[in-house]
Amino acid sequence: MGAPSFKECIAADVLNVFLNRLEFADAHTVNGKKMTVLVDDNELLERDKAKMGTHVDGLYKRRGLIYVAQKDFGKRPAIKSVMTLDGLAFRVMDCTTEAGILAIELEAVKT
Repeated sequence: MGAPSFKECIAADVLNVFLNRLEFADAHTVNGKKMTVLVDDNELLERDKAKMGTHVDGLYKRRGLIYVAQKDFGKRPAIKSVMTLDGLAFRVMDCTTEAGILAIELEAVKT
């Protein structure tokens, strides 16, 4: 066999580096299933620079951005669907996929 392809190298990096519990990610429960998740609050801060805050008319929107391996998570969640992260309910605001990783932006509204 020859050297692995670029796509094979990226797929290996998803689990061995990016979603490695010893490097960046941690174990969380998503929709009742334990899986490796990377929670990224910094990216939301960058996205918010283009928007005007998250506090609107007395409501505080708790938000989160998570990365999970698509093979662990399963089918890509629908926008506006409800999912749980560590027992807390969130609405899916956006979901993109790249190199076998789902980037899911979540929001819960508290009054």
